[in-house]
Amino acid sequence: MREKYEGVNVKERCYMNCSKAFITIPLLLGLMTGCSNNDAGQDEAATIPATTNDAAQNNSSNGTEQNASGDQTNGAQQVDTLFNFTHFDLDVEYDKDVSYNVEYENNQNQVSAELEDDANDIDLSGNDAYHAIEPQLESLTFDENTGNEEVLNDVISAFGLKEDFKEFDLEVKFVNGVTKKYEFTNK
Repeated sequence: MREKYEGVNVKERCYMNCSKAFITIPLLLGLMTGCSNNDAGQDEAATIPATTNDAAQNNSSNGTEQNASGDQTNGAQQVDTLFNFTHFDLDVEYDKDVSYNVEYENNQNQVSAELEDDANDIDLSGNDAYHAIEPQLESLTFDENTGNEEVLNDVISAFGLKEDFKEFDLEVKFVNGVTKKYEFTNK
């Protein structure tokens, strides 16, 4: 190695070594970034649920999508809440320890759902539960300003529940952030 640098002054040696570093470091960073972005993209795609706002997908023009709130995205997959709430937790208790429970939660781009129906021996979670309760959730018409009795009637009608419950507990978080609890008892 000494022979290579003989007759070359210190500045030139530094320049030669530094130029190698200036070329090598960006190339390595580019390779590392390229690999990590690819992996992150695959993980992210796996967590986006299959439930997206159909209106947002169908209202696209020129690579721009418009979601239900009127916001636009540039071709990115938009996961919206399909309902006027992001959290729906229903617990209905009947005689003989029979219960009907529905949980739905939409956090950013992760949707979770559970359905437990003791009377019909149904216990579902994940996509199966979501697909089972989606039509009922879509048919709900109440909002944070609706009266308690109307909410009760709307939920009983949508889910086809019997009115002879012992306890009816519902917690809903609406898209505007308001959380309301509805509690009823029959004696």
